[in-house]
Amino acid sequence: MASNRKQVFLIIFLIIVVLNFIDGLKDAVSTGEWDQVVGQLVLMTVVGYIAYRSRATFQQAREQYRRRFEEGQENLSVKDAALFSLSWSTEIYRGIPEDRKRLVKQAYVLIGIGMLIVLLNIGLENLLTLLVIAALVLAGVNLLLWVFSTERSDRDRLRIEMDTARLMQLNLMPASDPVVPGYDVAGCCVPAHDVGGDSFDYVRLGGGDGAFGIAVVDVAGKGMDAAMTAVFTSGAFVSEVQHEPDPARVLEKLNMAVRSRHDRTRFVSFLLLALDPDGRAARFVNAGQSKPLLVRGGAVTVLESDGPHFPLGLVDSVDYVAARVELQPSDTIVLYTDGLTESMNAQREMFGEERLSAALVRASREGQDARAIVGMLRDAVRVHGTGAEQHDDLTIVVVRVAGIGAV
Repeated sequence: MASNRKQVFLIIFLIIVVLNFIDGLKDAVSTGEWDQVVGQLVLMTVVGYIAYRSRATFQQAREQYRRRFEEGQENLSVKDAALFSLSWSTEIYRGIPEDRKRLVKQAYVLIGIGMLIVLLNIGLENLLTLLVIAALVLAGVNLLLWVFSTERSDRDRLRIEMDTARLMQLNLMPASDPVVPGYDVAGCCVPAHDVGGDSFDYVRLGGGDGAFGIAVVDVAGKGMDAAMTAVFTSGAFVSEVQHEPDPARVLEKLNMAVRSRHDRTRFVSFLLLALDPDGRAARFVNAGQSKPLLVRGGAVTVLESDGPHFPLGLVDSVDYVAARVELQPSDTIVLYTDGLTESMNAQREMFGEERLSAALVRASREGQDARAIVGMLRDAVRVHGTGAEQHDDLTIVVVRVAGIGAV
């Protein structure tokens, strides 16, 4: 397609040159002044010879123009911009999205019609001036097309990256609620419009019939980098937890794995909760994550833990300490990321811990199960944020101890 277009332009150019030569020849016959005709003939011969001899070096010149253009866009001269635009016009056209090429062709046709009208008004004797004007117009149009196609490509690449990151993020998480004897467990993760690094997972600590573990993760940052860090952290966690029943030791080893990565700007907030098989206690380690909540008898208690709370990857070595909480029938433990409490409405008011506690108290009075509590919290945050865009992922995991009565 590009070669055909070049041939058409070349033929049109040759026709114009020949017509201009014939017009000059007629004037020479009528006036007897042959100097201008001889000058045109010599010029055409010289230009043709130079074009023929420069074919081998044209590609090198094009590469130089492209390199100058890419390396010096901030201080680019008009000459360099024009040379790049004209010498790379075919490649610029190829970079235009397919759904826009027809419009570009129509734009070229309109420019051609305008040049023809100008030619008819100024006459063939001013052909050189018209060719210079046409080259400048083409250079300007090509630059605009290059800017448009580059920005479109960047947007498409970003969209593909975000879609891939979102898919990777969702694939990290369980597809359904687990079946755990003595407990009712449910969780969800609602990605923001800008994909982040939230995730949650269910595991058996030490493998086999070990304590049932629940991990809630929040990677600093958004997009593909955060998603890749989440994938790495998830893989390292699954590997470490297979051989280690102690949640504190699991996070210590996981911290070293995250810290060993080349990119040390990505920190990972991580909370690991281990449910004892007998349903009487739970152990948890908090590495920079939101503090879990215990709902008992209509009251909400923040579960504190001893020892350091550094996010994974922040320092080389951390001696994490697991906290233990005794459980009673109908107790509920709520794990969540800061996307829950920091969700804002149109007035930039956070959902906050008070609204969260009030919602959990209502759930306690109604005796809701784990899945219902997760849904209720999601709805509460959604209603609170009406009119505002969600800027952070929202992850919630609810654990309800088996029992009769209130939550």
